[in-house]
Amino acid sequence: MIQLKVFPFNPLQVNACLIYEPNGAGILIDPSCLNKSEFKELKDFISQNNIKLDYQLNTHGHFDHVFGIGMVKTEYSPKFLIHQGDESFLRMAGDQARSFGFEYEGDLPVPDGFLSDKDAISTGEIHLEVIHVPGHSQGSVAFYAREQGWLFSGDTLFAGGIGRTDLHGGNYEQIITSIKTRLLTLPSETLVFPGHGPQTTIGTESPDF
Repeated sequence: MIQLKVFPFNPLQVNACLIYEPNGAGILIDPSCLNKSEFKELKDFISQNNIKLDYQLNTHGHFDHVFGIGMVKTEYSPKFLIHQGDESFLRMAGDQARSFGFEYEGDLPVPDGFLSDKDAISTGEIHLEVIHVPGHSQGSVAFYAREQGWLFSGDTLFAGGIGRTDLHGGNYEQIITSIKTRLLTLPSETLVFPGHGPQTTIGTESPDF
């Protein structure tokens, strides 16, 4: 049975979402652990559940969502995928972090490949569909687990709100279009796991648009 563990990591409380089969495959979305203590929490959980981590996927490239990529890559060698529209953020992560008051000197690996709209990511019995949702950034994506009715929306759609659009690559009209045409068209009972904050549902958020 596919299970989900959400880790709110780093001071900005990014939801790192681990989708996994106990004693089986795993996919980590937004590996955002900032330090060794947070990484140990992730490692202990992976070890306790005997998970083989095959992918680490990013909803976008902002610094707070990529803190742990290097540590995870070194430890488990999963395939690291991100949309090409946000690849440049990986090279800017240290400077971007410092501009927000964080010290981050992590070594971010080169992506093993790039995500595109409608890609299918599968390992074991886990199946995700990639939905390109530009607006928070040009390379923002969401991941949809159709069988479980789960949507991992990154910083595009939150419980009661939307992602900010005042950062590099952001566009308000674009994010609203992405939400209306790509996310709110999903079944109303779909559980939404945002990049920060509590979960919600598509049906709960739809009236606000």
